[in-house]
Amino acid sequence: MSYERKLTFNLRLRGLSEAEIAEALDEVRSHEAAAGTPAEAEFGTAEEYARQFPKKKRRTRGKTITAIGTVLAVSYVLLAVILILLFRVDIRDFVGPVTLLPALVLVLVSNLAGFLTDYFQPAQRSRALL
Repeated sequence: MSYERKLTFNLRLRGLSEAEIAEALDEVRSHEAAAGTPAEAEFGTAEEYARQFPKKKRRTRGKTITAIGTVLAVSYVLLAVILILLFRVDIRDFVGPVTLLPALVLVLVSNLAGFLTDYFQPAQRSRALL
């Protein structure tokens, strides 16, 4: 895994905007090219370098995917409870003996999808380079 990908992921976790991440990556690239040494030798590990940036509250695409999946899972559970209590419809007739399994799967899949989205989403290029 490349230094840039690790740095991008760690900066996203700290809540930096895509423009700020692009600027940080441009700085790393230019410093690396000028010094002729690897970025890790100049800045330390990606995790250490990312800690220098202040944490911000920002919703990434991955966090949005996770939140949507969780809301859908909670909605499913509420629907199951409402159907049982108000309409006497047992949802187990449709989904099998484990009523909460679809909700659990939805939460797990959305968490994994959110993590992978933030991890593999490429960093944008700085507008100064365009």
